[in-house]
Amino acid sequence: MPRGANWRSRISAPANYELGGQGRIRLRYEIALEHDKYEWPAGIEEVAYHTDEGLMSTGYALLLAPGDAMQGAIDIRFELPKDWKAITPWQSTGENRFAVPSRRELLNNAMFFGTAPAETLQVGGVELTFVLGKRYRASKDLFVELLSKQMRSYREYFGGDPLSSRYLIIVNQGKDDGGAYASSFSQLISGDATAENRIGWGYVMSHELLHFWNGLSLVRKDSRDEWFNEGFTDYITLVTQANNGLLDQNRFHWRMENIARRYLFARIGQHLGMTVREAGADKQPNRELIYGGGALTGFALDVELRKASDGRIGLPQLIQSMYAEFGKPGLTYSLEDVERHAKALTGRDFREFFAHAVESKDYFDARPWFEDVGLRLDNFLFDESYVRPSPSASAAQKQRFRDIFGTQVAAP
Repeated sequence: MPRGANWRSRISAPANYELGGQGRIRLRYEIALEHDKYEWPAGIEEVAYHTDEGLMSTGYALLLAPGDAMQGAIDIRFELPKDWKAITPWQSTGENRFAVPSRRELLNNAMFFGTAPAETLQVGGVELTFVLGKRYRASKDLFVELLSKQMRSYREYFGGDPLSSRYLIIVNQGKDDGGAYASSFSQLISGDATAENRIGWGYVMSHELLHFWNGLSLVRKDSRDEWFNEGFTDYITLVTQANNGLLDQNRFHWRMENIARRYLFARIGQHLGMTVREAGADKQPNRELIYGGGALTGFALDVELRKASDGRIGLPQLIQSMYAEFGKPGLTYSLEDVERHAKALTGRDFREFFAHAVESKDYFDARPWFEDVGLRLDNFLFDESYVRPSPSASAAQKQRFRDIFGTQVAAP
């Protein structure tokens, strides 16, 4: 196609195009930004949506970016309606113009176009830019408090900073959910964001923030280890929120119950018979098995690491060891790497543990590990789980509870 030629097309399905020659081309195309018209069981916050202040979209939904031809830094400029501005996680080089470090950063990020104000803060050495919908601007201090505490804990848990130092956070009203990207995350909240209902929106926000470390800096090799990406993120979120005093006794028990309930529902209610690793091949229909099974595995592994090392080694030390090796651009880990690091730290072979937890189709009964921290887990049918302090908890079990969950939540 000659230099400067215009090409107009309405694309309704994925397609590949081959162009002869090495010259530059100019593309003109239209995108139907009508995602709001469709029912999304999960994920509209990861694609695009409108508000009365503008449009949230991801790079994937907006941009054509050929992989082979687009190498190195990228310059992008947006032409927008009057009074609109583009808010992105990238370095600004002019009015609605940005320097993007890579194709991945271009596509795998959320951005907002419109009249909503943005505010940039330094939180724990990381630059955070907030775009808050009208309903959530009064809650900014709550968001900053939560993010500050959690970022400090995540840095300690992983032994270092995430790969990016600049992040964009977009919060608007909608069906409760969130999605994390290379250096941004998008969250929808169904109602007000208050301290009283922080167990909901705060958990999602903390979970998505943690993905800047686990998922975007520490990256799995393939979908078989999605349980580590999502389930361990859920478990570490619970542990750090407990340590930071963001969960009282009742809310802590509810969160522990929810981990067990998700796995119970997947196995008994949904009759999912694949292994936890196999579930990663189709995330959305198998999400209860991935999240619940992965979080239970993280909890059980945390306990087993401490038992194998007389309390010296827990999941934080394992994560720090893995992050030191794999928390670098272009590197990925596998289950074999998790097993290798666990064995190097404790001298114990964890192959049998993981074979039972994530590679077996048998039911993973987590009750013994709850007992190991002085808690009792009771399941009923396929949708009820109850956690309470065990009346027979030993001093060693109570100490293990404090070692994991801290002292902000009372030990059994």
